[in-house]
Amino acid sequence: MPPDNTYPAEQLLHAHQRAKVFVFIGTPLLSGFGLLTLNHREWPLLLLIAISVTMILVSYVALRRGFTGPYTVWPAISTFTALLLYLVAFSGEEHGRALWFFSLPVLAGMMLPPRHGAIWASASIAVAAAIMLLGGPEFGTSAYSLSFTLRFVITAALISVGMFWSEMSLRRYQDASAAQKAATQAESARLKAEIARRVSLEQDLRVLASTDALTGLVNRRAFMERFSHELARSQRHGPSPTLIILDIDHFKKINDRYGHPAGDAVLAYLAQLLRASLRNVDIVGRIGGEEFAVVLVETNVEMATPVITRLLERIREGSVTLADGMPLKFTASIGSTEILWGDTIDTAIQRADEALYTAKKNGRDRHCQR
Repeated sequence: MPPDNTYPAEQLLHAHQRAKVFVFIGTPLLSGFGLLTLNHREWPLLLLIAISVTMILVSYVALRRGFTGPYTVWPAISTFTALLLYLVAFSGEEHGRALWFFSLPVLAGMMLPPRHGAIWASASIAVAAAIMLLGGPEFGTSAYSLSFTLRFVITAALISVGMFWSEMSLRRYQDASAAQKAATQAESARLKAEIARRVSLEQDLRVLASTDALTGLVNRRAFMERFSHELARSQRHGPSPTLIILDIDHFKKINDRYGHPAGDAVLAYLAQLLRASLRNVDIVGRIGGEEFAVVLVETNVEMATPVITRLLERIREGSVTLADGMPLKFTASIGSTEILWGDTIDTAIQRADEALYTAKKNGRDRHCQR
């Protein structure tokens, strides 16, 4: 439970609402009472009413501005209590004014922390009872019978107990609600974090499952999936794409002579060259050991030929720098085919493979198409 001498943030709204009710109901009543007092020229009572109304308004403004410490409402409570005790002391012949005192336990219970409200109400009842029992005409105050005093004290005490019990129940309910809300928010934040972690993990796994670790290109499975989508799109809407299959010449000899790290460097270099030489919309993947495949999207064979020729020239002109600083040059052979109406992945790849075989058979470092 929060400290008893402060307003918890969760209860600040309730305090504002209660203070608003007290201000907009109590202030007009006190003001009207003050006008009646003015007609009777009862100046001490008029002064107490004016001070009480002023302190109520000051405390309300302070509460509205966020001052929630223990001294925010005490000025209003203190002056209002002094006013009520004055009415008890000078209550008139039928003691009608003394009945205003019953508003004090309600106000103390609503505006003060429960423990402070109970103590303040109890102390005020004790003072009021003392005024009734000890006062009288000889002191210039109203005279009360013992039976009236007992009924008055019992009624005030019952009101105080009822207010204290209800406020404590409300405070426990608010604390339980706040704890449940905090637990719900913490669980919600945990679930959101877990969902975000799993989404990120799923994305990472999807990338790992579709990416060749050495070259960073899509692997064979992902390439075939994207090729299938492009093939279906081109069959419906056109224009036709061109499929390229590229194979590094004498790659086994590179591995045997320079070692597998050199072969890996050649593969990574060629992958980078392909990305730099082709468009972002083209599909580029590593589909085998030293074999790469490219789908030139919306590019027929006439449009693809200069692209492939330029790609071969860049491969010939480039070189890979090995770990010892020695440059390593290599070449590649390319087979290509334009996707035809009614083609499947298998028929397109078969024609491109046949064109690649022809390029290798005719001396490598060249391009053939089917």
